[in-house]
Amino acid sequence: MTLKIGICTKQDLDEAMKLQKREQYEDERKRRIFNAKQRLYGLDIEMLDRQILEKKKQQTAQMECDKKFEEQEQLQKRLISAQEKELEKKQRVVDSDLNYYRCRYQRKEQRREFDLNDPDFLKKARPTRVADDDIALGVSSAQIFLGEDLYNVERKVRQREQQRAWLDQQVQERKRAEEARKKADTLQMEDVGCRDRHLQEMAKSDHQMRNQVIQRVRQFNINMAKQKQLDREREKREKHEDDMAEIYNMLSSDMLTENPDVAQSRTDPNKKIAFMYRGMTPEELRVFRLGQEQQLRLATQRKTEAQMMDKQWEQYAINMDRTLVLHQIEDDRRRKAEFDELMRANSKLAVEQDKQRKEALVGLSNAVSDDFYDQFNKNSR
Repeated sequence: MTLKIGICTKQDLDEAMKLQKREQYEDERKRRIFNAKQRLYGLDIEMLDRQILEKKKQQTAQMECDKKFEEQEQLQKRLISAQEKELEKKQRVVDSDLNYYRCRYQRKEQRREFDLNDPDFLKKARPTRVADDDIALGVSSAQIFLGEDLYNVERKVRQREQQRAWLDQQVQERKRAEEARKKADTLQMEDVGCRDRHLQEMAKSDHQMRNQVIQRVRQFNINMAKQKQLDREREKREKHEDDMAEIYNMLSSDMLTENPDVAQSRTDPNKKIAFMYRGMTPEELRVFRLGQEQQLRLATQRKTEAQMMDKQWEQYAINMDRTLVLHQIEDDRRRKAEFDELMRANSKLAVEQDKQRKEALVGLSNAVSDDFYDQFNKNSR
């Protein structure tokens, strides 16, 4: 829908847009409401299911097609990768052959102009002057000058002789030093031997004195051991006498003789001393048994009375339940009778009301025509 508006304000445009939206909404609502088939029967589920099934088939076919394309793409990638590897291998072989050829036949020293750029040229070249009497030296060679050492050979011979003399002198001095060292070592060994003999004598005298001390200590220890043995025997004898006295006292004590008078408390005549009590006498046991029997009879009597009371309460509860059930049955019967009476009254009133309604319809003159029903479903409201 196209809006044909001349000069207008923003408010007019907003209002026109609202009207357009409202009309569009009303049209959609009419199509939705006045579509009797959709309103009465709803959507076509079978058609929708067929459409969904067809769509799923299309998706499955598309997935299979995509899978095939993907497999074909992977195959092409593998083929391309294999070809690339083969080309790389061939290129490596070519590069290897090229490098071998260069290393074998195109080295630097095989060039024609290598002698101009040889870094070891000076090392390989012949020296300008070999000796003073070199025949290659001419007048214009400028190699021999005044003041040069022309007696180098003789000087070296004299230097060697002088070095030999110095070595002989050093050998003699070393021999004399070795003899002096040996003599000093001999004197030192004699001194050490004398000192060792003196130390041996001192050690011997010390050993004798130590033996004497040990003998005295041993004798003292023997005397002390004898004295300790005598003391132990005396202590053992005294302990034995004390033990025998203690045994006699224990045997003759009130605890072992079980004197009942000892367990009686001094402050309370009905109280016993726990650690001195050794049990009841036969008379006390007899009285205790009689008390137990009397308590047992009383407990049995109380138990019997309690059982009788429980039975009476149970019988009372049963009677009460029976009475309540009877009352409930009577109430149910009464309510049922009242309900039946009410239903009969309602039926009677319904018949009378129906009769009155029919009589009223017959007496009406303003009957409803078809025009009244045709005015509906004209708009969406």
